[in-house]
Amino acid sequence: MLRDLNVVAVDSKGAPVNDLTLADFEVTDAGKHRPISYFRHNTGRLSPPPPLQPGEFANRRGAGAHHPTLLLFDLLNQRFSTRGVTANQIVRELGGLEDANDLYFYLLTLDGRLYAAHGLPESEQTGVRTDATPWTGDIKQIMDRALRSVAQVRSVDIDVNVRVQLTLNALDALAARLSMFPGRKNIVWVTDGVPIALGPQRSDTGDYIDFTPQLRQLSEWCDRSGVAIYPVRQVMLGSPDAMGAAYGSGLGSEETLNELAGLTGGRPTGTKDIAAAVRQAVTDVRSSYQIGYYAPEESMDGKFHKLRVVCKRKGVRIQAKNGYYAFAEAPGARAQRAIGAAVADRFDAAEIGLRGRLSIDPKDRLRARISTRIDASDIALAQESDDRYSGELRIALAGFTADGRTATSSIVPLDVHFTAAGRDKALREGIPFEEDIALGDGVNRVRVVVFDRGSTAIGSLTLPVGDSLGH
Repeated sequence: MLRDLNVVAVDSKGAPVNDLTLADFEVTDAGKHRPISYFRHNTGRLSPPPPLQPGEFANRRGAGAHHPTLLLFDLLNQRFSTRGVTANQIVRELGGLEDANDLYFYLLTLDGRLYAAHGLPESEQTGVRTDATPWTGDIKQIMDRALRSVAQVRSVDIDVNVRVQLTLNALDALAARLSMFPGRKNIVWVTDGVPIALGPQRSDTGDYIDFTPQLRQLSEWCDRSGVAIYPVRQVMLGSPDAMGAAYGSGLGSEETLNELAGLTGGRPTGTKDIAAAVRQAVTDVRSSYQIGYYAPEESMDGKFHKLRVVCKRKGVRIQAKNGYYAFAEAPGARAQRAIGAAVADRFDAAEIGLRGRLSIDPKDRLRARISTRIDASDIALAQESDDRYSGELRIALAGFTADGRTATSSIVPLDVHFTAAGRDKALREGIPFEEDIALGDGVNRVRVVVFDRGSTAIGSLTLPVGDSLGH
């Protein structure tokens, strides 16, 4: 199977290095060298697609697509005194940011909810801001309003196990929300952290609790959504009981934060400087390299595989995920999970660019043809030889009714094979996909979902049926 890595390359000052080639990289997986089969340099902005034709829809508006950075102020996992210090620091340091167009601000509340102080746009298409004055100029008023809105007293008997679950669920929800944006996205998580395990004296059952499976699941979802986590640990010096302490397990919040950063390709915690972390995350998200290599099926041994990405050029520092759990899955399980999540989401995912139309059959008003073009530049087209490229796509169609019913088709494989000339044509014109479908009773829109097995990227496009069926 093709494994996909998102890699950031910076110089000694933290500035991006943008002129690397495939020959500059080496990858080892569990100590074994793996030849690179797919390579691409990702920039923070996308070139505009051709204009839409009449009756055609797209899940992007081209140059407007961006790679957001999200700042998460974690109230749930900080003490009262630390929360106040952190709030003041965010106000002081973010107020001077000159470029905040792609920066968003959320709070994790004391009851585990996500509060959007400066929230993500409702769709990738509305995600472009061109304000002359950044929103961070009003950060004091935004912070005060947010804290008043979420103010409540922590329950004295809140269970640490519950707190960990609420935290991981919130991060999972953010990763899912960010998946609608193309390319790499970063979460700067300002927190004291959570334990990776609980000793028996601190769990509600009296048993040892290991959160590693949940961390692995979260890291996999972040990987699939193109999200990296940049933790900034905020803990008062001299505090007798840090919120994220492991309580006898031997593995506390700093280990948890660093492990999650390593598994998602973020930067480990090592500073309380929130502004520096935000600036670095914004810089990293705007320039990265996508590297793909084949891992044989027999290597899925259920163990943790350490990854190492090396740049041969001197003076270049590489930031990439440091490993993954090589658990074998049933054939098609990953595609089913990703497509199911895309169908359930309110918004279209735009990691893979799609454009298309829905045409009602003039002889049968309960049948329609879906005609789409898939942006080949968003697909991991692995190079098999000097003149051969291949990709593995999985596609499903979902019909929606006004009263909330959903019906999803079976997943259709679309394996593509191109010569070099065919690949160039696909990059210019897109990869075509057409399918005839039966429209169930009351269906008023159809969503096309495309999953790339190579990069695990996802794209979806919702097409309105319109009034042709009398809706």
